[in-house]
Amino acid sequence: MAGKPRVLNPSDPVLWCREAAARIEAGDPKGAIYCYQESLKIRPDVPDVWYNLGLLLETIGQQTAALGCYTKSSEMFPGDYRFFAERARLLAESGKYLDAVVAAGDALAVNPHAPQIHANRAGYLIRAGDAAGAVAAADAALAIDPANAAAFANKANALVVLGRTDDAKTVLRSGKEAVPTDERIAKMLANLLVRTGQWDEALAVTEEVLHITPEDDEVWSIKGAALCVSGKKRRGGCRIRDGDEDQPERKILQTQPRRDQKIIKYFFSQPFQKKVVQVFGRYA
Repeated sequence: MAGKPRVLNPSDPVLWCREAAARIEAGDPKGAIYCYQESLKIRPDVPDVWYNLGLLLETIGQQTAALGCYTKSSEMFPGDYRFFAERARLLAESGKYLDAVVAAGDALAVNPHAPQIHANRAGYLIRAGDAAGAVAAADAALAIDPANAAAFANKANALVVLGRTDDAKTVLRSGKEAVPTDERIAKMLANLLVRTGQWDEALAVTEEVLHITPEDDEVWSIKGAALCVSGKKRRGGCRIRDGDEDQPERKILQTQPRRDQKIIKYFFSQPFQKKVVQVFGRYA
């Protein structure tokens, strides 16, 4: 669908919304954005249109504009938790964690039974400096959805911050059982096991993950560190592939002198938090 969007009656906001839907289906997000903007010029008091516009603006990297749309929609209709939830997520992604906590709380005031919002709020609380609150938020998510991967991940991270490493490993083991298809949980567990000297279990977990994602560089890095530190294999079991020379891990692995010490030094120089893939999921 090429060309500037047009409708038969440009003064009809519904026609612009219909054209926006057609543009989305045709893979033209910029055209759809134009249509929603035209609709809002005629009738600016429709929160769902602001919300849809925000979703589209995110797809083209305009996060600040999208945040403005979610804020507008939540102000217009505070009875829809989606508006607050998306606002919280974008606030967190921009580093405004305290504001994100507040927005997530507003979403939960409307819908207290949304597990992903509880799980996301746990992540926001960690970054806002309230690890204990994060544990409680993650528990609230798991009480509703016992297989919520983000809740397991955020609870484990919070426990690490609180110095309760053994409890964090227990949570991750439970998460691995509850969500066996989510490799993030297993990677977090393997990472933490290496850092606490439980090499055999760490290696077993990395092998399980590699069966699912055999090309995962992070898992190979964790496995290599475990093997090197444990002294089980001089080369650390890590692979070097053509085209990987620019990756930090590969540069270290290609350094021949004192290879094991360099692998270990690199791995342990990375904070646990940064080694974990944190995802602030959608509300659904």
